[in-house]
Formats: sequence, C-alpha cells, structure tokens
Amino acid sequence: MRVILALLVAATPAWADAPAETFHKNQFGLSLRFGIGARGIATYDNTVYCGTADPKAQYGNASVCSGRTPIAIDLEPSYGITSSIELTLELRIGIERDFGGSPGVDGPRPLHIAPGARFFFSESGRSKLFVQPELLFDFEDFKSASGVDRGNDFGFRGLEGFWLDLHHSYGIYFYVAESAEFSRWFLGTFEGGVGFQGRYP
Repeated sequence: MRVILALLVAATPAWADAPAETFHKNQFGLSLRFGIGARGIATYDNTVYCGTADPKAQYGNASVCSGRTPIAIDLEPSYGITSSIELTLELRIGIERDFGGSPGVDGPRPLHIAPGARFFFSESGRSKLFVQPELLFDFEDFKSASGVDRGNDFGFRGLEGFWLDLHHSYGIYFYVAESAEFSRWFLGTFEGGVGFQGRYP
C-alpha cells in the first residue's frame, strides 16, 4: 500500500496552494468507491431461503447462510460543513445479481441509500483517518419462492479508513465497512475497498 501511495503522490503535479485545513470545508463532493465483502444471514423463519439449500432441513433451506456480497458500486454526494466533518448520502447500485427466492433463481440487484456523516481525525498534512456512521435503508427487491415481496430492510452501517487528499479538489481513500440489517432477516456484512472523491469549489 505504501508503494501505491508513493506513486499517486509522485504522479500529482503539485500540491494545492490552499492550506490543508481548508480542504473539504464548504465543498460539495462526489465519491465513487468499490469494495469486496462477505456476509452472513440468519433467518427468522426456516421456510425462508437465504441463498443456501440444506437437504437435511425441514423445508430444504439453511437457517444461516454465508458468502460473498454481490458486486456493486457506491456513489456518494457530500458537503463539508467543516474541514473535519462532511455530511454524506451513500447510494449503492448493484452490478451483480443477488440470490433469488429459491435455488437456481436469479434475484434482485443490490440497492440501498445510507445518509450519514464522515468525521476526520489524526490529520497529518494531507493524510488523515476517518469514521463514517450511517443509517441504512435497503430497497433490494427480494421475493419469496411464490413471488411475494419481502419488503424493505433497515439497519446501520459504518466505514473506517485512511484518507489522502492529493489536491484541494480531489482525494483517495482506503476503507473497511460493517453493516447490520434486521427486518427481513438478520444480515451482517464486512467489506474493504478503495474510493475516489472529487470536490468543488
């Protein structure tokens, strides 16, 4: 990771003239990020299919399922109310489909929004750490095997990571994230990835 950061810094023509403490404040931002994650799902009802079949179970469905999360991208507008606090609104759009209502059936693509705030700390020049708590509203259109809509879900999400501002108007970051949802079933995820943010003015 140090080599990657060194190359990115070297590829930047020059640091912005503005002091680092003015970065983010009163700036509108747009972030694009990509991560890879794993998840576990525990159902409240053993008739519900959560992505794994179990021939030994009463209804043929595993009560606990684990695996990789579907591939998705996150778009995130933001606004810096101070140099160390940004208001954020994450939009996750699925590229890969999730599991369907029964084995072998394609399911919906991930879709959620997550309003929150990003807090920077331990700043050192253009680098800093951050935490980002969010509320999570999941609109992924899961259906049962008979086609009944399972409804929306809600929960909490948090990101933590390392941020590097390459310029007054853009930066990159590396993060890990955790989330938990409670309505359809209990779902927990863990992911890691990289993002890029552009800001104006």
